[in-house]
Amino acid sequence: MTTNSITVFKGETSHLRRMVSVPDRISKEGYQRELEMIFSRAWLPSASASDIPDKGSYIVVDIPPKKTSVVIVRGNDGIVRAFQNVCRHRGDQLVHGGQGCRKQFTCGFHGWRYSLEGALIGVTDDTQFPELDRSKLGLIPVNCEVWNDLILLNFEKTPHMPLKDWLAGIYDQYSGYAEGCEKVGEHRVVLNANWNMAVNAFCEGYHNMYIHKYTVPDYQGGKNNPMRHRAYIEVGKRFGRYSAHANMDHKRTPAEAVLYGRSRPLFPSFPKTDPKTQTLGINPSRFEEWAFDIVHLFPNFVFNPTANGHQYMWFWPINEDHVELRVVNYAFKARNAADRLAQAYSRVRLREVLREDLATMEAASRMIATGSLPFMVFSQQELLIQNHYAIADEMMGRAPEPIEQRPLTAA
Repeated sequence: MTTNSITVFKGETSHLRRMVSVPDRISKEGYQRELEMIFSRAWLPSASASDIPDKGSYIVVDIPPKKTSVVIVRGNDGIVRAFQNVCRHRGDQLVHGGQGCRKQFTCGFHGWRYSLEGALIGVTDDTQFPELDRSKLGLIPVNCEVWNDLILLNFEKTPHMPLKDWLAGIYDQYSGYAEGCEKVGEHRVVLNANWNMAVNAFCEGYHNMYIHKYTVPDYQGGKNNPMRHRAYIEVGKRFGRYSAHANMDHKRTPAEAVLYGRSRPLFPSFPKTDPKTQTLGINPSRFEEWAFDIVHLFPNFVFNPTANGHQYMWFWPINEDHVELRVVNYAFKARNAADRLAQAYSRVRLREVLREDLATMEAASRMIATGSLPFMVFSQQELLIQNHYAIADEMMGRAPEPIEQRPLTAA
């Protein structure tokens, strides 16, 4: 194996462009087109099914690009449903944040009550509402489907595409990946950055040896892959994914040696795994020195399977130059105190690495907003980013810009 041949590429790439213009993508007008043509039509991963495991359990999720709040609840029949978080009486927010378990929803404004399935079942002082038709005043539904551990929403009246078609190529490949895991950490931050720039930062590993050279200097690559090329890169119709190469010569810090010597190893240490034991979508090339995968579900979601857990990342646009980043970390349920300490340690290490990425997102967005950069240039290791913009252009009905595509040469 050599540095030049380590990456296995898969997927149709003829429509991808190595140079992509950027000014209009971060403009107010461009953002409004994205809201209309992308976020109003896409299937959007919005919550974890493990957050609502029981009948009556619910979670409230804010969806910034739609400027709305949604209640996702598991009904008495076990079915997961989503509703606009609004009372049909006077428009108050029905549930004011968080998650929990209820037998019904009661509006705190006037006491109107709704079943877990969304039906209006109680009206305070109902004699004062002549000819009120309760059957027409149930909670307003949002299209909702569960895919493995993810709950995806679609805000079209009728989705233009079934979820199975939206996830074509990977729909059947991740069965059971989240089983046995528990939430071990969560972070939220609002950045002065365009959402495209933010999600792009996690769709390539090209930056790793520079941005993270002090926090995790040797956890990827290895002697036969000094440039840390991805082991596998695939682009699909509405997804992209890659597998990272673990450095099996990674030198554990004293804390890692103590904690991971007595528990399941977590980031930034990667255990040798048997590819045959993994579900089809994880480590799809069955790379022996596998560290983790990055899977980008267009438009704004990334999940990160590892041997002993996974991570979810949402990049919710607030406007053209602000994005809310939500990160949730999961690991196999702790068996003992050593596992719990290892989870806490890994959570802190992940947070510090994440902070390094955040600064880059803000700096890049700030400079691109000046208009001084006419286009971005991408390598083969950045195919997921090229695919991101190709999907966006297709959904917005925009023809690729006639940017020069001749190979770059040294000055």
